[in-house]
Amino acid sequence: MYGMQILTKFIARLQITLGVLLLVIFLASTLIQVVTRYLGISVLWTEEVAVNSFIWAMFLGAAVMVRENKHFGFDVLTHYFKGTKRSILVISQNLIMLIFCLLCSLYSVEITQAFWHSRWISIPEFRQGYVWLIMPITFISSSVYLLDNIYNEAKTLSCFKGASWNLR
Repeated sequence: MYGMQILTKFIARLQITLGVLLLVIFLASTLIQVVTRYLGISVLWTEEVAVNSFIWAMFLGAAVMVRENKHFGFDVLTHYFKGTKRSILVISQNLIMLIFCLLCSLYSVEITQAFWHSRWISIPEFRQGYVWLIMPITFISSSVYLLDNIYNEAKTLSCFKGASWNLR
């Protein structure tokens, strides 16, 4: 599973880099919008670019937070239990999230396909499908991160300590 760690690290870095770039685009388009409104000039595309780049940045960041185990969660019981009980609870929570992410992956692909040919209002040359593409990207990458988290947590269980796949 060493290759999995390399893959998840690469995907996370790519998502963080793209997320930062999109936040810069968000800030720049918002700044352009503020300045042009102050000058009495109407620049229609800035609002849509700002909103869509912000959406992409937030979804990319949410996926990376799943990898880092810093996503929204109920950790009251996780802090209460120790050892094997804690590991089983964490694995169970991650399995529930994995099922949710896999289902959302399927439905988000359908939604993206449904909106693929829709156009932006202010820039008709741009397809709305590209905005919706962040949904399957987020849920598929979150699923990969959850599989890696489940594997890493399973390695801590005493029943897998001597397993040949657990030697690293």
